[in-house]
Amino acid sequence: MPPILTDDEQVTLRRVAYGQSEVRAMRKEDLGRLRRLRLIEESKDGPRLTPEGKECFDLLPKAASLGSSGHYDELLEKLDSQSLPRRR
Repeated sequence: MPPILTDDEQVTLRRVAYGQSEVRAMRKEDLGRLRRLRLIEESKDGPRLTPEGKECFDLLPKAASLGSSGHYDELLEKLDSQSLPRRR
C-alpha cells in the first residue's frame, strides 16, 4: 500500500516526476519526506523518482480531460462574463 501524501507532497512528487521544476522551487519539507519514504532519490540532475516513487506517482489522481465535462465550458463562460469590455 502506498504512503498517504499530503496535497503539497503530491504536488512535489509530480514536479519531480515531470522534471520541470528546479529544486529551489520545491518545498524542502516535502522533498525531505519523499526521500525518507524512498519515493525520490538524488541524481546528478536533481531529484528523481525511485521505482516505488514511480508506482506512487502512477496511483495519483490525474487531471481530468478538458473535453470530458462541462466544467471547462462553465469556467470559460464565467471568465468571459467578468472580462473587460471588448473593443469594437
